[in-house]
Amino acid sequence: MKKIENLRLAIVISEFNTMITDSLKKSAIEYFVSQNGIADNIDIYSVPGAFEIPGTVSQVIKKDKADIVVALGCIIRGETPHFDFIATETSRALMKMIIQYDVPIGFGVLTTDDMNQAIERSKDDPTNKGREAMLAALDTYKVYNQIKS
Repeated sequence: MKKIENLRLAIVISEFNTMITDSLKKSAIEYFVSQNGIADNIDIYSVPGAFEIPGTVSQVIKKDKADIVVALGCIIRGETPHFDFIATETSRALMKMIIQYDVPIGFGVLTTDDMNQAIERSKDDPTNKGREAMLAALDTYKVYNQIKS
């Protein structure tokens, strides 16, 4: 098992709703570094929207670019069913990769009914969902390695 200071982290982040996703990214990075992760070991891949996150995560994993991946985005419900399609397919694709590949993926793609809920989930405090996605990825990495040994 690699020590956290040797882990390669990839953050795949949607450029849609950047006020929210930038806060998720900041919190995820701060938590990684607070756990002895090295900032220079972080690669950030920005994609246009949440729907593009899974394809990019797949490329990162296939090219062996990371030991841990964190997916960050924000999908806010609108007046059409578009929200449901994007949220469902994004989470489904990431879940398939979690099962298929040997790389933990932290799920930090918010799905909210409105901007206020998104702001609440991206506050600069320990409840920030970017931080929680990073925590989950790191904890899962430990569990994977516990199972392997």
